[in-house]
Amino acid sequence: MRLSPDQFWTYFEWLFVHSALLYGFLLVLVLAVLGFLIGFVVALLKHGPAEGFLQVSKLIGELFVVDIPGTSIRRVGAIARLAVKEAIRKKVLVVVAVFVIAIMFAGWYLDQQAQFPARLYISFVLTFTNYMVLVLGLFLSCFSLPSDIKSKIIYTIVTKPVRPTELFLGRVLGFTAVGTLVLLLLGSMSYLFVVRGVIHEHEAIEISADGVSGKTSRQQFHSHEFVLDETGNGITNETKGHKHVVSKVGDKIVVGPSIGDLEARVPIYGMMRFTGRDGQVANDGLNVGYMSEYHKYIEGDSLCSAIWTFKNVTRDSFSEGGLTYDMTISAFRTYKGDIVTPVGGEVRFRSIDGSAVTEPFPFKVKEFQVDQRSIPFTGLKGSLNEQPADLDFFKDIAKNGEFEVVIRCQDRNQYLGMAAGDLYFRAEPQAFWWNFIKGYISIWLQMVIVICFGVMFSTFLSGPVAIIATLSVIVLGFFGFFVDDIIKNADSDVGPVASLIRIPLQSGSGTQLDLGNIPLERAIRVVDKGILICVQTLSKAIPNLNELHTADFVAYGVNLFGGLLSRHLTVCAGYFLMTGIISYFFLKTREMAA
Repeated sequence: MRLSPDQFWTYFEWLFVHSALLYGFLLVLVLAVLGFLIGFVVALLKHGPAEGFLQVSKLIGELFVVDIPGTSIRRVGAIARLAVKEAIRKKVLVVVAVFVIAIMFAGWYLDQQAQFPARLYISFVLTFTNYMVLVLGLFLSCFSLPSDIKSKIIYTIVTKPVRPTELFLGRVLGFTAVGTLVLLLLGSMSYLFVVRGVIHEHEAIEISADGVSGKTSRQQFHSHEFVLDETGNGITNETKGHKHVVSKVGDKIVVGPSIGDLEARVPIYGMMRFTGRDGQVANDGLNVGYMSEYHKYIEGDSLCSAIWTFKNVTRDSFSEGGLTYDMTISAFRTYKGDIVTPVGGEVRFRSIDGSAVTEPFPFKVKEFQVDQRSIPFTGLKGSLNEQPADLDFFKDIAKNGEFEVVIRCQDRNQYLGMAAGDLYFRAEPQAFWWNFIKGYISIWLQMVIVICFGVMFSTFLSGPVAIIATLSVIVLGFFGFFVDDIIKNADSDVGPVASLIRIPLQSGSGTQLDLGNIPLERAIRVVDKGILICVQTLSKAIPNLNELHTADFVAYGVNLFGGLLSRHLTVCAGYFLMTGIISYFFLKTREMAA
């Protein structure tokens, strides 16, 4: 699982520091101006400039003065009930039947010998449910209004005391209620499918003569080994992403339920920076030539290091056993003949001012798996003010909850790769079932957005065309991230106008635009910059469903933190308002026509 830097932001950082609120305001402003201009041009052609301007102004004024204040909850509820009955008549519960058949036979095709079977099961049910629910929302929302318009029923409705706001709200709430009911059924079946497919039991066999070590029976294509301590307790080795608690009860050794496969780890992330070969702060880590730049690398046997800064870490977040931290460090080997010997590194913990530093904790890289480690709260060997001392973590190192973690590579000519999310402290975990529910909340938000767009398109398009338009939103929502990449990487000399000019000049995009006229070149750059800003703003009108897809969090056992879920709720509310206002104006024009 790869975490992007924006997933570390808190809700208020996302909203204010990283300009989510500003982009939302710009999007509203651009859509409002475009909507007014389009409406004015249409009214101008029908009624002339003065009367057209009055018609558009009156339409806008009625939204805020008449229709929003006069919206009746009772009428919205009545329309919602009709939408529910209409959806049931369309046999939407067929979706549930299809899902039941799918999970009945899924066990035949899911690889039970996979290295992480729990991750496989969870990813399957969440992803399959996600696509099923989006298809359900697509067909629910796109045919209702077009059928009313085709049969002329809409004209009898809009001329009655039913406001366009009530029509939109009633349809969206009704279809959402049906989709929510279906999602609850699918979620319940998915949870049972995952739990029944993952939970298993072992028995202790091949116990040693002294009774302190042994092996478990083979279940679900795997077994474990264990060693008991002097108290008669122990934990098996990790296999297929989980362990088992082992305890001695009388003369019998009991193997407990699995731990680690169905969990919701609560990670505490920090911000990462690098130092170069000279030990000075560097802008970034080293690039070893991989196309993917998710990992940056530090060189072995040098002053290169990766430094994480953690804040607001308190002792209350951890159990009495000490501080548990996880690492998912990768390795890049220059000695290609040896792919077996692991690359070594070391980790130190130090205070922000550098006065307290622990001795290095050596480690060997465990690639493609989580390396879970822990350190005690007290008795840490290190130095305090350059004098040897036994350190207390929260008293000497993590003063005010802030400290740093430094990682270096020990092996010459070898490299360690890491990203900001590859080292985190593990607080007390939350319940898996609650994290599973939060994953389904993200699916529900995607469904609501699709229903809103489907109802919006159905106010002015026929059913099949509305489906194509809504389906385009879904496709762009999952795969339209390349638009942002193009805009972010676009240089001032490769904008749309500059690119158009380069075609007859036959000049490459890597060269500077040279027309021999400096004022003209500056004007082209200004126009291109404005176009790119408008395109970037309008691209926000398409929901980023790929960002709302949180199946990896649940599958990899990472708690879906509240800040990320709050951002998704805010995004959903924004698209609900946007599609509602656009739908209002299209329905209002039909009312005026009627």
